[in-house]
Amino acid sequence: MGKKAQQKRAVKHAKQAKQRKAAASRNAAMSTAAAQQPPLDDGFAPSPVPWGDYATVADALTAAEDAGGVLSCFVSDDLNVYELSLRRGEDGWRYEVALYPDQVLRDLVKTSWLDADDQDQAVKQLHLALAAYIPQNLRQPGLETVQRPSTTSMPRIGWAQSLPMAGMQTWEDVVLAEKELPLFELAPLADGPDDMHWGRPEDTLALFREHGLSPRACVGCRAPVTDRHPHWPGVLVSMDNEYGPACGRFYLAGKSPQKVGHILDATQALTAGNLTGKEQTTQCQNCDAHITDQHPDWPGVWTKASGSNSPICAIVGGGGDDATSYDLIDCVYPHHPVGADSPAATAITTAKKTGYFSQPRWPGLTMPWA
Repeated sequence: MGKKAQQKRAVKHAKQAKQRKAAASRNAAMSTAAAQQPPLDDGFAPSPVPWGDYATVADALTAAEDAGGVLSCFVSDDLNVYELSLRRGEDGWRYEVALYPDQVLRDLVKTSWLDADDQDQAVKQLHLALAAYIPQNLRQPGLETVQRPSTTSMPRIGWAQSLPMAGMQTWEDVVLAEKELPLFELAPLADGPDDMHWGRPEDTLALFREHGLSPRACVGCRAPVTDRHPHWPGVLVSMDNEYGPACGRFYLAGKSPQKVGHILDATQALTAGNLTGKEQTTQCQNCDAHITDQHPDWPGVWTKASGSNSPICAIVGGGGDDATSYDLIDCVYPHHPVGADSPAATAITTAKKTGYFSQPRWPGLTMPWA
């Protein structure tokens, strides 16, 4: 787990007690309809309703009917990632809350899927693994794993629970009913296990393996990794949007200011190498840095020919909505030498158009990826 993930985990632990009491206080931008309602006595904040343009439940259900039977909204905040939906089923309309894996657990889902020889089969295996991930004391009838439409090729799989809309006349009725969903008890574990709540990260890797997946984690930073990322073929890379292929070596001695790669065995943690100055170099067409593919720590990978020898040209910026950002397969972007091809060329072009291709530079500040 990188420093960024560790910082998020610390913040999350500090807020979990409050989260259990106010499970739906996950988006400050609530709809006008929900915001106009008085706060409930126990501090539970109403969920942001995905049909915020509709003043009544009846209006929202009419809109859902017109939309083909489903009306939903993706909600992301500092704590968890949800999708709230109105869905028409065989027994009538239901209100569904889907909770999605986040942070380390989400990265494990992504890398396990990318590593799979049969990715369709991997989706089924992920369903089983995430179902088994639910602690025994939280398993309830109606709490199940679901797959919802993704905005990318990356599958969107999580846990969901629903309740019937029959008899609900106001949004406060929905909020009061939602509050009782056992799904929210699972929320503190959605970003991955820890010793405090579930078990060791190694236990989750073992759980995924028991269900036919092949998860791997770097022994230097404990991040889930894959060498089948379409933008980094053959390179062990995490889905972290700052470090990517670079390992912080947080759990091993010998940390270096130079960027070094992920490792699966501690015996591979060699001292960072250096360039001789005689290597052939060219220029990256996106960041103008002089780069080489002859660095001893990064054979065949384009890295900066000076400084930190970073293989990372740019990071993922905030170019889209929450749903697209969650589904994104991109992590960080590699250097692209002038006049040569790159497996990430198409993704970089798309990222530049949508705003995901980010190269923040501030004088005197060294970014972890730079």
